[in-house]
Order: sequence, then structure tokens, then C-alpha cells
Amino acid sequence: MSTIQSSCAYCGVGCGVSVSSTKADWVDVDVADVSLMGDSNHPANQGHLCAKGERLLDSLAQPNVLRYPKLRSGKPLDWDNASTLIADTFAQTIAEHGPDSVALYLSGQLLTEDYYVANKFAKGFLQTANIDTNSRLCMSSAVSAMQRAFGEDVVPGCYDDLEQAEVIVLVGANTAWTHPVLFQRILTAKKANNAHLVVIDPLSTATAKQADLHLAIKPGADLALFHGLLGYLADQNSVDHAYIAAHTEGFDTVVSQAQQLSANLTQLAIEVGVSVTQLTDFYQLVVNNNKVLTASCQGVNQSTIGTDVTNAMINCHLALGHIGQTGCGFFSLTGQPNAMGGREVGGLATQLACHMGFSQPEQQLLADFWQTDRVADQKGLAAVEMFDALAEGKIKAIWIMGTNPVVSLPNSEKIAQALADCPFVVVSEISPDSDTAKLADVLLPAQGWSEKCGTVTNSERTITRQRGFITAKGQAKPDWWALSQVAKKMGFDGFNFDDNVSVFSEFAALSAKVKQVFPTKMFDLTGLTDLSKAQYDALAPTQWPIALSAQIGQQNVRVFSDGVFATATGKAQFVAPAANISQQLLPSNTLLLNSGRSRDQWHTMTRTGHIASLRASIPEPVVLIHSSQLSTFSLTEGGLVRIEAIQNQIKQYSAELTNPDFIIQPSFTVARAVVDDEIPTNMALMSMHWSAQFSLTKGVNQALDARVDPISKQPGFKCQPVTLSPVELALQGVVFGQHDSSAHGLCWQVTQTLENGVCHHIGFTDIDDGFAYQATAHSLKWTLTIDGQPLYIQCNMEKGLLKALKLLSDTKVNVALTQMNAFIGKPLDNQLIKQLHQQIKAGNSPLVCACTGVTEAKISAEMNNQFNDQVMSDGVANISFEQALDNTQSLLGCGRHCGSCNSEVKQCAKQSWLDALSYTEIEHQHAVEEEVA
Repeated sequence: MSTIQSSCAYCGVGCGVSVSSTKADWVDVDVADVSLMGDSNHPANQGHLCAKGERLLDSLAQPNVLRYPKLRSGKPLDWDNASTLIADTFAQTIAEHGPDSVALYLSGQLLTEDYYVANKFAKGFLQTANIDTNSRLCMSSAVSAMQRAFGEDVVPGCYDDLEQAEVIVLVGANTAWTHPVLFQRILTAKKANNAHLVVIDPLSTATAKQADLHLAIKPGADLALFHGLLGYLADQNSVDHAYIAAHTEGFDTVVSQAQQLSANLTQLAIEVGVSVTQLTDFYQLVVNNNKVLTASCQGVNQSTIGTDVTNAMINCHLALGHIGQTGCGFFSLTGQPNAMGGREVGGLATQLACHMGFSQPEQQLLADFWQTDRVADQKGLAAVEMFDALAEGKIKAIWIMGTNPVVSLPNSEKIAQALADCPFVVVSEISPDSDTAKLADVLLPAQGWSEKCGTVTNSERTITRQRGFITAKGQAKPDWWALSQVAKKMGFDGFNFDDNVSVFSEFAALSAKVKQVFPTKMFDLTGLTDLSKAQYDALAPTQWPIALSAQIGQQNVRVFSDGVFATATGKAQFVAPAANISQQLLPSNTLLLNSGRSRDQWHTMTRTGHIASLRASIPEPVVLIHSSQLSTFSLTEGGLVRIEAIQNQIKQYSAELTNPDFIIQPSFTVARAVVDDEIPTNMALMSMHWSAQFSLTKGVNQALDARVDPISKQPGFKCQPVTLSPVELALQGVVFGQHDSSAHGLCWQVTQTLENGVCHHIGFTDIDDGFAYQATAHSLKWTLTIDGQPLYIQCNMEKGLLKALKLLSDTKVNVALTQMNAFIGKPLDNQLIKQLHQQIKAGNSPLVCACTGVTEAKISAEMNNQFNDQVMSDGVANISFEQALDNTQSLLGCGRHCGSCNSEVKQCAKQSWLDALSYTEIEHQHAVEEEVA
């Protein structure tokens, strides 16, 4: 058995993984030959992985893998012809329409080496800055705020600060779900150090449920909250005046504005949406503790005021003298595995490589280093602007790599139409099944995780080697290689890279040159410039800046600890918010739609949607709403809901759009209504993962418009106004086995992978369409009554074997999917029909823990066992709930792996415990009454 270390392909925590093979030489290794676990020596995760990370190997068994270049018609190409076609088309487009008529759209899934070559190609040789990345959708507001405050896109903190902090403040971050491994570090530190955990989020998330203080603020009120905090710190004389005077600028102007809020805490509390007690409790926690760490994520970034909110948080920590100090300060939680690596090489349209801007000296340095006559001389189009230009016909050719903008960008119907109308679309992907890949004129097979080699940089600036361990099949190639082939065919010098090592070496050398010319830049890879291939291959996780080779392997490097920043004056900048702090009133019959993440899924599910254990917890698109809204919108729990943008709101916000004269009304999406009375009454919540690949009604971004933060150009996905209306189904249910996806009348169709196959959730508005669907002369049909409701069963046979099983009702069909699918392929006889009925009547229990497969029923049963084993004759349990929960988790394992389901496990266990107590009390009372009688 031999082992190599690599990195996880998912979130910005940047977990290390250890992959072991039964083949010592790693030659012709396949998935069946390897096993995977967390790397216990990696500083980010110390051996722990979340449910998605544990199933990385399962992600490799894609239903459909792209192995060869091909045209939209399906005609195959070899790489020589494909790269010639791309080179010729790009050259002709530029000759006819100029450099800005072409664009590249990249992904935080790419490796740093891929990113570097793409930016060199576009900004250095195509001479356009129209190259952006889906990191724009996740992180750019944090980037802009750090650039304004610190002078550079640099996260000053380290994960180790979580273990050192006295107060940890999570803002707009459901870390328990989105960064589970990091959240477990937070909980461990909280317990060990008696630290306070504060969660600021309108929603009672899995993270908020485990906080010491949850501030359920109004959407968008985080700006007032933190701006008011700055004023409060000044009012309490809790700011570090010496630090402010020596190391910052602009304090007086900003704090005087902030004190206008803090002067009336009662009014501020109303504005924020919390009680005065909660507000002052939070503010006093900051005042009374020396080490306060604030970390934010998408709830802050994906807002039209995200940059101002982030600067408001940074302002507070600057005033306290926290930036760069152990256990405190501001921390940005990154969404993707290499969002930071992409920013380092200039992946965003608004910057050049190595954190450079577009000043003439910076342009000249880059042009000299790349040996080109000039580079792009101004900022390019950010993501939303880029696809606006595509829709308007200004961009004639685009190359998309490793991302799915047809699903992930707002107003996604417009994005799909823009790509369909674009004269030339190139997509590099690992599968042809994504919504974007289906619109490519040229589809290129990229190497995926397990095949490609290079580096990634996580949220705390640690560079980790991602090592391939499976030989790429067919003609799948690294993205840097594909870009280099096209560049060379366009006649550009400087792209004769032999391998990923040579790409990285050039990037490190550029970093050293930039640091030499602009010494105030913090980004520095000078110590990695002379790595041999063997040293690169063996590179240990290393946190930058790396000025010397002796620093390879270093960790817990805090920047700005000396109070010197990367600004022109060397001083950090206090930034006053430009945004309107007051809240806007919503029209009646309107909800704020919050698009968030699901616990077990990743982005648009192209990596995880086919993994049965990760699909089991949420099999269909759902929208969570408060029960009070059912009657308001004439909805029924479990029914389908049409979610649609508000037209007058589109007009109201048109000034925020990149091109107010070119507004395409967002479409609508459909989801199943799930009641959750912990959702604020004025909100609805739907995950962003769904797409046409898995659901007929596509995803949430069908109903969101393209408003953006005016500074960062990041889309404001969060809390957009929508209206809801019911979708009436005549019949709905599930089909197992054979399925006709194009059958007449299907209006609801969701594909779900099971452990033993695939099923399809279906629905019809016309009852005749439902009964006619897949009905043949060889179909056996009958009706079964379940809880007073008719369930229509249809079995299609072939040579006596069950080939399709259709279950339809006028309400949602609730059955155990894997068990039902097991009947497919078996002889259809009376015994099987009896078993079928038994399984249907048994119903289904929702999955709680994806790591262990534990359901609500298993947790309830074990909690009942714990209770019944300890109950006394007087009806009192001789065991605490906490003890019973601990025993249950120890026995079942739920919540004891990645921990992301802890709050759900506890909630289910608590309900079971209360039910058992209530039942026992009633039984005891009956016994007493009988004895008295």
C-alpha cells in the first residue's frame, strides 16, 4: 500500500486528503484501486473531512464523462484541429471586432497553473481584460473591501486564530454546512477555551442553533449593526487611539458618522431587527474581550452592499488594533478550493497578476516580464457585465472553463439565451451533461480532480499541492495545456510550458519581480522560485508570503502585524459606507427569496448530484417558508410553488444593473413547499444547486435579477423580492426503472440517483396525461388506499420481469426510494406485489446524517430505547436528554463524523425525547387514576 497527499476539490477550507493505492508504482491506477481519508498532517483539517470530502472518490464515477474534443453537432475532433479552430476563430474575431470582442470565464475549480496561463493568454497577448471568474459570484465584495482597507487583497488571519479567540463572530455564514471541518474546529475551540460564538444571520441556521448568541437581524441590517458597533466602541472609549494614530487614516470622518447610529441604541436595535438587550450584549462582548474574530461569507458578499458591510466590519477591528494580531481581526471564508489562487494570478477582470492594478508602471512590468508589446490597459468586464455584453452581441467569442454560468449566474434564462446566440462558445469540462456544456460550439475534455496536478490556495493563504493519482482517460488534458496550444497556434511566444512545474516556476518568478519593484505588496512567492521538479512534487502545504526558501512549510503567518499596510501611505484606511443604511419596505404579497446552500451538495451539482448518499437528504427542489404564508399565497404544505421575481421591483432596482437599458425580465422557478417556522415570516429560502441537468424547472437563479454591488460588481443573490403562487398538479409521484423523460404532459420532473439505480419524481397538471404516461398493453394497474388517499400503481413488464414501476397520487408520494427500486428486474408475481404493498405502507423516513445513512426513524427509535431503559415507575427518566443524545450518537455515529448534521440530529432527538416524556406522563397519570378509582 502506498499513499500520496492531495487536496479536496470542494470548499475554501482547503482540506488535505491522503489517497492510498494497492499498486505501489501508481501505474494504471483506477478508482477501484484506491481509498481516501483526511490527511492528518495537513494544517487545515488535521485529518477531518466533511461528507462531501469523504465521498470524493464517488464523485469520479460520472454518469457521462467527456474524453475527446467534439463539436456541438457531436462530431469528434482531435486536439490539433480543435485548437486550430479556436485559434483561428479568436484571431478572426479580434481582427474584425477588436480584442474586447473575446472573453474568458474561469472557475475557482481551476488550479493556479491553469489560471496563470489563462490570464497571460488573455491580458498579455489577446490584450483584453475580459477574463473573469465565478469567484466574482462568491468573494469579490470581500476582495474589494480588503483592497480599500489594506491596499491589497490579503486575508490577514489564520485558522489558528479560531483556537485563540475569545469571541468568534460569524456573519452571513452557515459554516456548519458550508465549511463543516472549520466549524468543528470552532466548536472544539469554543469548548476548550470557553469562547463565545456569535452568529449574525436572519435565519436560524444549523450554525445559529449552536451559537451562544444568535442575532436574527433583518436582511441587509448587518451594515447598520457594524457601523453602529464602531460608534459604540468610540462611545465607550474602547478604541486603540495610539494604533489608530500610527497606522490608520480616515477614522475621525467615519466614526463621527457611526456615532450618529450608536447615539440611540433603541432606534438602532429597531433598525437592525433585534432587541436592545441583544444589541448591547453583542456590543459589550466586543468591548469586554481582547480577542474578537469576525468571519464572513456569502450572506455578506452576495449583497448589493456587500463591500460596504465588509468594510464596516474591518473598520471595527482597525479601531481596536486587531488586524494581524493573534486570535482576532477580520477573516473572509472562501467559497471555492482555489478562489484565492485565481485572485493571486489576476483571475478577476479588475486586476492584473500578483495583486497588481492597471497603473502604467504595473502594466509595463508585466509586459516586460511576459515579453509582449503591451498588456490590457484597463479593467475588463466583470461576470454579469460580461454576459450582458454577450447578450448584446458585443462579445462574439467566449471560452468557459470548469464552471456552469447558465445555472450559477442570476437571471439564468438570459445567460442561456446569450450563449445560444453567441457566434462561438468554447467550454472546457469533464462532462458534457452540464447546462453550459450543452451550449458549446466546441467542447474540450478537461482533466478533473484525481487526474490533474498543480496547486491551490485556501482561505488562510496556504498553498497545497493537488496531486493526480489516476491516469487521464482518452484525450483529457490540463487546462493550462489547452490554453497553451491555442496561444501557440495564434503565433504567441512564451507558452512552451513542458509541465505544470514550469508554469508554477514562471508565476513564482513574476511574484518575486513584483515584490522587488513594489515592495509594499504582501503577496510574495520569492522562496518558491527555484524549486526543482522533485521539490515541487514534494511541496508541503505552505502559507504565503514566502520570502525565503527556508520558509517552505511555514504556517500561522499573520500579515500586517507590524501595522504597515500595502497602501500608498502604508496606513490602513477607514472606509465610510456609501450605501443607504436604512431598510426598504416591501410591497404586500412579497417575500425576500434567500438562495443558500444545501448541506450535502456542491454548486450546481455537476460533481455531487449523482452521488446517492448526498442526494438522499433533499431529493427535490424545495422552498422553505413560514406556515403563516401558506394562506397568504394560497399554498399547501408539500405542494408545488411557482417563484417569480416582482416586475416593479426589477424597475426600481434597474439603476443597479450593469446596463439599465438592457433588462431581461427574470423567468420563474418551481419548488416544493416545505414549512419551517424558524424562517422569518417575510422570507423564503431555496438552495442554489438545482439545474436543468437534474430538474425540469431548472434552478433558483431563474427567478433572480442581475443587480450587483456597485463597487465589487458581485451579484446580489440574497433576499431578492419575489411572489409565490401555487402550481396545481392533478397527479404526482415517482417512477422507477424505465422512464420517458419527454412524455407528454410532464410538468414536474426531478432525477435522483439511488444506491441501486435512478428514480424520477414526476408530476402532471392533466390527470389523463398522468394515467397515460408509460401505460402499455402489458401494464398491470391497480389502486391502493394509504391513509385514506388513493395511490395509483402501474407495473410495466417485459418477459415477466418488472421494468417500470409508477406510483401516482394527487398528493406527494412518500416511499423509501432505494427499497422500492430494488423491485425492478424481479419477476412480477403475487409474492412481489405483497412485498410491494408492505414496502409502500412502511413509508419513508428522511435522511439526517449523510456520513452514516442514519434517518429520523433510527434516531427516534434509539432515543426511545435510551428513554425506556431508564424510565422509572413514576414516569421520570433516570437519564438526562444530553446523556441519551450522547449515547444515541455514539451508537449510530450520526453527527460524529463531519458534524455538519449536529443541529438536525439534536432537533430530531429532542422531539423524540419530548414525545416520550409526554407519552410516559400520560400513561403514569392513567395508572394513578386507575389506582384511585
